Amino acid sequence: MEISPHLIAASAQRQIGYVIVGIVLTAMVIYWLFNWLAGRNETGSEIELAANRKPNMTDEEMETKRLDLSLTGGLVTLTIIAIALPLYWLGEPGRHDGLIEFTDGQFVRQGEELFAENCAQCHGSANGEGGIAADYAIVDGNGVFVEQVDWKAPSLAAVLDRFSYDEVKYILNYGRSNSPMPAWGAPGGGPMTDQQVDKVIAYLAHEQQSSEDIAKGVLDGLDGAARAKAEADDPATANAMYSLRNEITHLNADLGRLAADSAEAAALSAEIEVLQAEHDALDDALAAAGVAVRAAADTDQIVMGELLFNNPASSGAYGCARCHSAGWSIDANSYSDNPLIPPIVNGGGGFGPSLSGVADQFETAADQTSFVTSGSKNGIAYGAFGQGDGGGQMPGFGACWAEDNAILPRIQSDRIAGHCDGRSGILTTEQIEAIVAYERSVD
Repeated sequence: MEISPHLIAASAQRQIGYVIVGIVLTAMVIYWLFNWLAGRNETGSEIELAANRKPNMTDEEMETKRLDLSLTGGLVTLTIIAIALPLYWLGEPGRHDGLIEFTDGQFVRQGEELFAENCAQCHGSANGEGGIAADYAIVDGNGVFVEQVDWKAPSLAAVLDRFSYDEVKYILNYGRSNSPMPAWGAPGGGPMTDQQVDKVIAYLAHEQQSSEDIAKGVLDGLDGAARAKAEADDPATANAMYSLRNEITHLNADLGRLAADSAEAAALSAEIEVLQAEHDALDDALAAAGVAVRAAADTDQIVMGELLFNNPASSGAYGCARCHSAGWSIDANSYSDNPLIPPIVNGGGGFGPSLSGVADQFETAADQTSFVTSGSKNGIAYGAFGQGDGGGQMPGFGACWAEDNAILPRIQSDRIAGHCDGRSGILTTEQIEAIVAYERSVD
């Protein structure tokens, strides 16, 4: 963390104060030493040297040398006071701001420690691309085990651009149902105190990505979304490829249990090689189809909206599918050999509601665009029958929350100050309009 000018100013004023205190203390010691040495000469001669037996100073002595010495001492003292007090007062704002910045810095560092201990194992680094909640067990409605999966944990590098401070705190306090995200705050039964949750949020605020990096991440993710659309448009090829991938994985496990130089191992290796070639041919075909889809999106608003909806960048943090398409976070299509895991249905509903018939909720595209831009707000109705619940359910993709969150608790780092300048939020208005156009076409 860079040294603040407030801290530098406070340090300079403190050094001046130390110098003045040192001068005063040195003068006191010299004065005491002088009087102590003078007092030793009087030992044994108290009667002769008693003050009332000594002759008084003459008027000339009192009104010249003695008076000049006293006046000079008073003038020096007043000069020190006249200089020291204004310097102290001038330095007070710097000391005040420096203390605030220092304590906020401590707050952030403690939040970083809490994040590393409790959050990084799933989300990765606070300003990274997201992570994986590995070996998460999913169950059906009756609590029966379905599959052990790797769940994509979203990036938190722009979490304060999607959610307000209160929404982020609610999510940390209560977690996300039907996901690996547990309740961390005491209100939800978690292990963290209210202050510890605030420390984690302060650290996240300090580590938020710049607006340029966020915008670039959104665009970079479109290639992956185009590939996913190519697979969705050709499920036979995609399923065949995933089946081959699973079979190759199982055969490689069998191969590992055989002696490397055995005839059986050689035969199994040859079989794997043939299957890998078939898999690669299917993979290449889907990759070429993905390139064509990405090119088409530049001239087709609905196709662009679908890619933005399914944007995999930052583990889905910039898109809509991770909430509105069940199975997206576990890549459900790759579990085609498990009949208990249905394939992904775009906009079919998941953590968020199904988007089929969304036109009944929002009469016009403009109304829906406005809602996607600002997100849901606690206690405020939206659409025909929606009601915001304040739990961070629907983020605002076009409302930049970062600067509002920067003062909680006063985290004013270079990565936050001016963070919203020149843009509305994670997505541009044109991108949100494309998503709305696609959502209103979903059946």
